[in-house]
Amino acid sequence: MVAIGVLTAALPSGYLADRFGVKKVTIGLVLPVLGFTAIVIFAQDVYALCFGRWLAGMASGGISVVGPMYISEISEVSIRGTLGSFFEFLIYVGVMIVVACGAFVHYITLTVIMGALAFILGVVFVFLPESPTYLMKCDRRSQAEQALLFYRPPDYNINGALDEIEECLHLGRKKTNIREALKSRAVRRAFLAAVGLTIIQQMSGIDSVLFYTVQVFQAAGTNLDPYMSSIIVALVELVSTVIAVFVIEKAGRKVFLYISCMGTGLCLATLALYYHLKVLDVYFTGMNVIPLVSVVVYSFMFAIGLGPVSYLVYGELFAPEVKGLAIGVTITTNWTCLFIITKTLPGMMDDMGPHVPFYMYSVLVMTGTIFIKFFIPETKGKTLSQIQMELEGFKCPNRDCSAS
Repeated sequence: MVAIGVLTAALPSGYLADRFGVKKVTIGLVLPVLGFTAIVIFAQDVYALCFGRWLAGMASGGISVVGPMYISEISEVSIRGTLGSFFEFLIYVGVMIVVACGAFVHYITLTVIMGALAFILGVVFVFLPESPTYLMKCDRRSQAEQALLFYRPPDYNINGALDEIEECLHLGRKKTNIREALKSRAVRRAFLAAVGLTIIQQMSGIDSVLFYTVQVFQAAGTNLDPYMSSIIVALVELVSTVIAVFVIEKAGRKVFLYISCMGTGLCLATLALYYHLKVLDVYFTGMNVIPLVSVVVYSFMFAIGLGPVSYLVYGELFAPEVKGLAIGVTITTNWTCLFIITKTLPGMMDDMGPHVPFYMYSVLVMTGTIFIKFFIPETKGKTLSQIQMELEGFKCPNRDCSAS
């Protein structure tokens, strides 16, 4: 139901963000979370809970679209990667809070805690500025200047930044509907890159592992407690995203994607091999730790590449005129794949053996490095307008373009 909620909200959220501004949509997304909280408190049957989870999914889908948009539009080039990686980091902060609280409190209490946090964050966002790109698109340059001043030091070249936004808007101004936009080489290449990357991300099986961590360890049949193992994995994911925040600008986006794809693929292959050996009744000393080590290293490898870099790149690839709709399509694709994979994993583990799906995920995610090599543009250290020019096929020296 969460996945269906995401699919319901992703495209409309992108359109509404383009039409009314990222800030208003972000604040509005608090409402379905509060609705979910109220339903859980008063629900009398499972159908009400399903409806509540659908509302929660709408909030998740919406913020997955507007979050990368807002981050990319308020960030200066030198720290855009660091700020972009915070999106994935805070997802795992949420996961860790739920895992930790869920182990000790009733699910209704847990939901009330989550609803209260969402309300507080919504109130805080009221006092933050609107996206400067949206304000410039609405010809409100003075307000855009104030928005940028909120996030920049006093001596920053605000006029230069506003001129860059205006240049980026100018590149996409003639492509204001999706049919015309798709005729643009830049938009087509950006769509191919973003949709392909989001499919690779899901083909890594991350959400299957995340949602079914306990079942994965139960199927492993080790003497390790599956619930404690899931908490260890969640903690590793959180620590990994903290590391990603500090290293994301040390190398190109594609470097982290290569490392992440190969690392997650090898870890999944190791986990699949463990299950396969169990099917063949092959055992050796120390074998029982393979599932935990494999999943822990897998989580680390995902968290330094496919996790944060994917959302970061979504926000960097598209021109402002189509960004909301384009990211909406990308997130819709992401959660469609998530829905299919999470619905099929338990059945595949039961019917085909637990090793088969993990072998499959391993091959798919490692094959993704070929797609990344040829279809994902390098965006590190480049302004958003330079990225658009390069997607259109124009060459622009990196240092010269990013100087603005």
